[in-house]
Amino acid sequence: MRLSSLIVPDLDASFAADPEAVAELFEELHVEDVADIVEAAERPLAVQMLVSLGAERAAEILECVEPELQVALVEQLGVERAVPIVHEMASDDRADFITELPEPLKDALLAKMDPEEVADVRSLVAWEDGTVGSLMSTDVLEVPVSMRVAEVIDRVRTHGEEAETVYYVYVLSSTGQLAGVVSLRELILAKPEDPVAQIMREEVKTVRPELDAEEAAQLVQHYDLIALPVVDDRHRLVGLVTVDDLADALAEEVTEDMHRMGAVQPLEDSYFGTGFWTFVKKRAPWLVALFAGELFTGDALEHFDDVIKQATVLVFFLPLIISSGGNSGSQSATLIIRALAVGEVSLSQAWRVLRRELAMGLALGLLLSTIGVLRALIWGDGPGVAATVGVTLIAVVTLGTVVGSMLPILLERVGLDPAVSSTPFIASLVDMMGILTYFSLARWILL
Repeated sequence: MRLSSLIVPDLDASFAADPEAVAELFEELHVEDVADIVEAAERPLAVQMLVSLGAERAAEILECVEPELQVALVEQLGVERAVPIVHEMASDDRADFITELPEPLKDALLAKMDPEEVADVRSLVAWEDGTVGSLMSTDVLEVPVSMRVAEVIDRVRTHGEEAETVYYVYVLSSTGQLAGVVSLRELILAKPEDPVAQIMREEVKTVRPELDAEEAAQLVQHYDLIALPVVDDRHRLVGLVTVDDLADALAEEVTEDMHRMGAVQPLEDSYFGTGFWTFVKKRAPWLVALFAGELFTGDALEHFDDVIKQATVLVFFLPLIISSGGNSGSQSATLIIRALAVGEVSLSQAWRVLRRELAMGLALGLLLSTIGVLRALIWGDGPGVAATVGVTLIAVVTLGTVVGSMLPILLERVGLDPAVSSTPFIASLVDMMGILTYFSLARWILL
């Protein structure tokens, strides 16, 4: 049970009776818990809570709530009360927040903000969504290479609260380029009089702002980092992207991929935050496309009407055949799409994947074929039907694994999202191919 469900019912009366006591309580709670309470409370009460908590705490809470609620709260706060809160937000969160605002409110807010903050916002929102630049923060602890350890620690104490993270301090050369990095641990353990150049690490993993966030996340995971410095083409430090921002971006990316794999256009809002007709528009195109594809399945069945009339027993095995092919294709597609996303499989390994999935399809097809043949023989359907079912299962399962594995790789090669090759689409495609294979073999074996 969430804390908000326990507190919100009595919150209005408690706040009216002693707002200072409620504010003190909220200061002790985790910011995410307070954000849950703000989301559950009535809008006027949520606004009062933000005002009572002060700009710094209110900024932390505002960063945690859903974008649509952020907009609603700022509209009720008004520009004058919102500006101090926005000023306290982290630079990357502030840019994302302002992007969500309606144009009149956005313009009014920017007009009241500090010119440096406005320039910072405009530079961050210029980057394309999904890139490191769209996620990075410009609140970075940086020091000149001429400083000593004691001076660097003083800089951390002075500016640490404003920085995105204090765990890394970045050292700049006399020309403003990134020269090295020193961790907070290394600073504490070093002698105060040591030059920072003596303890810094010159080999620094950096990323460019135009890099895809997924690639940056793979670097963070591979090297076990909590942040990556972002540099321009002259190796000047322009920002910092942290593991939590990359994790959020990856979570959104995974959600989009799951939607596409389920034959749904990605949602922009949460499930309950998405309107009924928006859902219809997101789901209908794929359903119509899949329905149109299944019409060809009916045409295929009609084409083999002569086979069906002479061997009606074949129809009883039809669901078995097409489901086996579709399921095997969906398995392969899911495995390859995920492997492509996390870098386990590359385009250069397409032939290796094909050989592996071909062998896998034959092995799985042989297993299912054995079961299908035994079923046909035990039920007395005859050796001809058993042979047809057995050979078809091997062919269809192999076909499903090959199509399911190769289609995502093909889409990746032509620059499309592999997740577009949704499992329902592959299942429908393999269904039609399975029917053609099944009845073609039946006509050859039985007639």
